[in-house]
Amino acid sequence: MLPQALRALCEAINSHVPERIAACFTDDYVAERPLRPAEGFIGSGQVAANWTKILAGLPDLQAEILRHAQNGDELWSEWEYRGTAPTGATVVLRGPVVLTTRDGRIAWTRFYPDPVITDGPTHTTVSRVLDAPAERVFAVLRDPRRHPELDPTGRLRQAEASRPVGAVGDTFVMAAHDDETGDYQIECHVVAFTENRVIAWAPGQPGQRPAGHRFTWKLTPTDDDHTEVTQTYDWKAVTDPAQVPRLPAVSADELDASLTRLAAAVA
Repeated sequence: MLPQALRALCEAINSHVPERIAACFTDDYVAERPLRPAEGFIGSGQVAANWTKILAGLPDLQAEILRHAQNGDELWSEWEYRGTAPTGATVVLRGPVVLTTRDGRIAWTRFYPDPVITDGPTHTTVSRVLDAPAERVFAVLRDPRRHPELDPTGRLRQAEASRPVGAVGDTFVMAAHDDETGDYQIECHVVAFTENRVIAWAPGQPGQRPAGHRFTWKLTPTDDDHTEVTQTYDWKAVTDPAQVPRLPAVSADELDASLTRLAAAVA
């Protein structure tokens, strides 16, 4: 079970409220940055100021605790932060944080997360204007039972779900098949959800943490009751050495073909 101090901080960061984040720390909080010592500071007031700047540059930032352990009075955790820069580029930071608490609040940290550096592209984006309102398009995307209709590879067979997803944190399982693996399952975690505007999911093996792939659909209504649909496949968070050489797992042509199939599904 995730310790309360870690859970509270993660939830506060994902709320995007700097004051709520600062409230997770003691007034005399000490922040150490071993890789960038000049950026260390003292005091929870600086926490709010720092996060105000961070969220201004990455307004959709989401934090996730990948794993954690306790060593005496210290909590050790690995964090991933992900957001979209004003340029449209995906920004991912990953690394460990060591902390201690006092009276339920964080009193001291050694903060190591740094930007993930990769060679070559780490995402593919395709876009198309569909002859359908955003509400109709979103209704298909949020319903896992409709997803096989959108899959140009034929790997997705059926959803093991009885209703559409409705919030970040929801999961759904898809039955799939390919000649190399045979029958298998994919568990998708909903990581973004804004009604009729944005939905994203991160697939992985059932019961395990997502592998690092992320599929995001953004809907922009136009004045003529059409909808611009933008699909982005991002693989920047994939770290499994067996998967990295095979990236991207989905080609640009396959993404574009899924838009063709979505257009047919909402016609």
